Amino acid sequence: MLNLDMLTKGIRPYILISLLMATLSMPGMFSMPVMDRDEARFTQASSQMLETGDYVVIRFHDGLRNKKPVGIHWLQAASVASLSDVDDRQIWAFRVPSFLGALLAACATFWAASTLFSRRSALLSSVLLGSTLLLSSEAHIAKTDAAMVGFICLAMACLAQLRAREDAKINALKSATKTYTTGNRVLSVVFWFALAWGVLIKGPVAPMVVGLAIAGLALWENRYNWLKPLLFWPGPILFIWMSVPWFIAVQIATDGVFLFESVSVDLGPKLVSGAEGHSAPPGTHLSLLPFMMWPSILFLIPGLALAVSQAFKTKPAKKNKPTPFSGWKFVLAWAVPTWIVFEAMPTKLAHYPMPTYPALAIMAGVALDYMLTNQKEAPPAWSRWLSLALFGLGSILVIAILSPWGLEALRIEAAEDFGPDALRVLNIWNSDWQAAGAPVWPFVLTILTVLAASVFFIMRKFDAALLAIIACSIVAGVSLRAVILPNQTWVIATDAAMATLEDICGFPENTAARKKATQCQDISPPKTVRAITYAEPSFVFSLNGKIQLLHKEDTILPTIEEEARPVWIINIGKPDGKIALKQLIANAAEAERCAKLSRKFVKNYSNNDASELIAIAIEPNSCNGSPLGDLIEEKLGLDITP
Repeated sequence: MLNLDMLTKGIRPYILISLLMATLSMPGMFSMPVMDRDEARFTQASSQMLETGDYVVIRFHDGLRNKKPVGIHWLQAASVASLSDVDDRQIWAFRVPSFLGALLAACATFWAASTLFSRRSALLSSVLLGSTLLLSSEAHIAKTDAAMVGFICLAMACLAQLRAREDAKINALKSATKTYTTGNRVLSVVFWFALAWGVLIKGPVAPMVVGLAIAGLALWENRYNWLKPLLFWPGPILFIWMSVPWFIAVQIATDGVFLFESVSVDLGPKLVSGAEGHSAPPGTHLSLLPFMMWPSILFLIPGLALAVSQAFKTKPAKKNKPTPFSGWKFVLAWAVPTWIVFEAMPTKLAHYPMPTYPALAIMAGVALDYMLTNQKEAPPAWSRWLSLALFGLGSILVIAILSPWGLEALRIEAAEDFGPDALRVLNIWNSDWQAAGAPVWPFVLTILTVLAASVFFIMRKFDAALLAIIACSIVAGVSLRAVILPNQTWVIATDAAMATLEDICGFPENTAARKKATQCQDISPPKTVRAITYAEPSFVFSLNGKIQLLHKEDTILPTIEEEARPVWIINIGKPDGKIALKQLIANAAEAERCAKLSRKFVKNYSNNDASELIAIAIEPNSCNGSPLGDLIEEKLGLDITP
C-alpha cells in the first residue's frame, strides 16, 4: 500500500502536486500550436499591450476588445516580459499564467481539503483534480479559465480555514483566542486578494461561485460567526483598491463603451440565449463529465454518495458546544449551486463548470481514502460500479481520439467536403500524417493503463488503481497534447496558412516567422499580409499583427515604389475568395507582373469550414515570357479569365 502518511508531511504534498502538474501540462505548453479563437485573441491583445505600453484599454488588431477584464492580459504581459520577448511570439510564455493557475488550484485544493478532512484525503483530492483531462488541458491554454479557477480555489480554501478556526476557537482556551484572531485577519486579506484577481480575470464568475457557497452554507447551517473575519477592513479595502480603479480607467478611456459592451454583447446574450452558437439543453455538462473529469471520474460517484449520506447526517452536539462544521456540507455548497447555474444557462461550453471540479475532486479523494483504509463509512458498492461504468465511457472516447483508425475516419469525412478534390485532399493529408510519424503507441499504452485501472479497481486494490489512473492521465493526456493534436495539420488552418506563406517567402518584415525563414532572407518581404476571406485570430498573432483584413474588392496592386512584393492570402473555399483571386490575377496580368503562389487544403476546426488557402506574392517583374493565366490555371485548376 502507498505510504500516504509519509507523502503528506511538510511541503512534500506541494512538491508532488507541482511535479504532477508539470508532467501533465508542460509538454502541451510547448508543442500545441496557438489555438483559435479565444487563446489567440487573448495572446494578441496581451502582445499589443506590451507593444504599445497601454495596459488599460484591451485591443485586438485594429479594434477594441470589450469582453473580459484585464487581469489575464496583465499576467500574460508580465510572463512574456520576464521570460521571453513579445516580438518572438513564443506561445509557451503566454501560457505560463494558465499553468500557474492550474497549479494554484491543485495546491489550494490540498489546503482546503486538509482542513475539511485529513491530509491524506487532501493529497488524494489534489492528485485527482490535477489528473483530470479538463484542468490539465486548460493549464496549457493561454486564456482566463485556469487562472480564474486557481484564485477561486484560494478564496474557497480561506473560507474552509475560517470555518475550521471558528470550531477551534470555540474549543480552545481563552489564552489562545488572540492567535486565532491574528490568523483570521491574514486569511481575510488573502481571501479578498484572491477574489479581486478573480474579478479582474473574469468579472462576476468568482464572486458568484464564492457567494453561492457562502449563502448556501449560511442557510443550511444557520451559523454566521465564522464569516465575521471577512469584515476586517483591510481586506475589503484591498479588494476595492485592486479591482475598481481599472474599471474606472477603462470606462474613461473607452468613453463608457467597455462595460456596456462587456455586459450587453458578451455576458448578457450568454444568460438569455445560446450565444455564438453554443446553445445546449440542461444536463449537457453532466453528460460531458465522464470525459472532462476523466480519468478521476473513477472515484467520483463514491465521493458523491458519501457526500450526500454524510452531509445530511445529524451529529449530536456536545454539552455547551455547537455541532461541529461538516466538510461535506462545505464541498456540496461549493459545487451544487454553481453547477445548477451553469446547467441553467442557455450558453454552454465544456469548461464552464470547472470552478466546481475542485469540490468534486475533494469528494472523490475522501471516498478513495475511505476505501483505502476500509472505514465503516466506505461508499456503497453500487456507487463503485456506476463510477467504473462512467470511467469506461470516458475511456472509450479518449481511446477513440487516440486511435489511428478513428483519426483516419475523421480525415475521410472531412475530405468529402472538398467535392471533386476529395481524393486528392485525402491523399495529401494522409501523406502529411505519415510523414509526422503516425504513432500507434499512445493508443496501445492508453488501452493498457485503462485496463489496469479497471482491473485493480474491481479487485479493490485502490492504491494500484490510483497509480493506474495517474498513468492514464500522463500517457493519454501528454501524447494527445504533445504528439497527436499538434500533428493534425489538416485541421489547423493557421499552420496551413503559414506554410503557404513560407512557400512563397511571404512573411512580413520584422516578424518572428520571417526571422526563422532563413531561406527567404534575400527576398524582399512584404510590409503586411493582405488577407481576404481568412481572418483567424491565431493568424493575426503569428504574423505579429502585421496583417490587413480586407474585402473581396481590395485587390488593387500597390506600385513597385510603394511595395515591391505585396502578398495576399485568400480562402478560395468561399465564393468571395474566388472573386478576389480572379481580380487579383487580372490586375497582375495587366501590370505585367508575375504571381508566385502556394495552396493548402484544410478543414478549419474553429468553424468547420473546408478551406482552400492560396498565398500569392506579386513579383515586381514579369513571368519570363510565360502567360500568367496559363501558369495560374495549371497550378490551381481555376478559370481566371478576366
